[in-house]
Amino acid sequence: MPLQEIYYITEMIVGVAVIISIVFVAIELRQNTYLMRATMADQRKQNVNWFFERLVTDAEFRNFHRRIDAEWNEFDEDDRDRAIFLGIRTIRPTLDELVAHFDGQISPEEYRSLEWKMRLDASRPHNQKAYELIKTSYPRKIQNHYESIEPLDSEIIRR
Repeated sequence: MPLQEIYYITEMIVGVAVIISIVFVAIELRQNTYLMRATMADQRKQNVNWFFERLVTDAEFRNFHRRIDAEWNEFDEDDRDRAIFLGIRTIRPTLDELVAHFDGQISPEEYRSLEWKMRLDASRPHNQKAYELIKTSYPRKIQNHYESIEPLDSEIIRR
């Protein structure tokens, strides 16, 4: 077999190998995207579950949470700090998901849930203060989008 034929056969094998590796990378990328979305959804559920569990099992927390809306202007410095740091714990995962949305990692269906969460967060005074503290750690595009979200009506929240 002449060298030129061996060269052509090798070239074809390399071409097939490149195509197979591209297909493999595409499959891996798709799996990675799926896992990332699933992880974000799990984190969202864990955050919500933590919050609801605290409301259900901790009467002091439940009372404090109710007071945030009703007595925000009467809070002393301790209660304000406590509420603001609760707000940071609440709002940071929401903003992180908004970043993921702009990176194309969240589906339109997931974004609808995120949008409702952002509207709820934006309607609470402690979350507003928390946002002011942490907003500069997010890109301007995220800040502009979050600030354009219309808060939920306070009557809906109290029901």
